[in-house]
This record gives sequence, C-alpha cells and structure tokens, in this order.
Amino acid sequence: MLTITETAADALETIVDSIPDAPETTGLRIAHGVGSDGQPGLTLELAPEPAPDDQVVDGRAVPVFLDPELAEELDDKVLDAQPQGDRFAFVLAEQA
Repeated sequence: MLTITETAADALETIVDSIPDAPETTGLRIAHGVGSDGQPGLTLELAPEPAPDDQVVDGRAVPVFLDPELAEELDDKVLDAQPQGDRFAFVLAEQA
C-alpha cells in the first residue's frame, strides 16, 4: 500500500486547512493524467471526496484517494513532500 510520510501528511493538512469551507472529506486524488508537456503522467489534485472505485489511503488528517488503476502500481511507493518556499512539491519514490 502507498506509504505517506509525516512531511507529506503535514503538507496536505496545511493545504486543506487553507481552503475556506473545504469539506471534511477532502483528500488528495492521484490519477492518470497528462503533464504540462503533453506526456502521460500522474495528476495530483484535491477532491471533495473519493471517486466511487478509488482506494482510500489513510493520510492522517487528509486521506489520499488512488485511482483504482493506480492502486497496485503505487503499492510499493512513498508519497513525500518537499517545502519550496510557500509551496510543496510532492514526490513519489520507491520504498527503501
């Protein structure tokens, strides 16, 4: 199952807390998408709730919703966050 670091959990909590009137069910959804370069990749976006078939991973205060097609692919990955000024860069890496 995807592992979420404390840093990523803290970053997600900070982001969601900064959104007025965000539903309590708000989480980070990871799905297949297209990058800014037009190449296939992953999208990370806040969602008010999981899609019907999403796998939900406990991210402490903010859950992570995985597109069902990605759940197995991300099974051995770690979601981390790196502060960059007043923003965060999220990184998916292999588990150590």
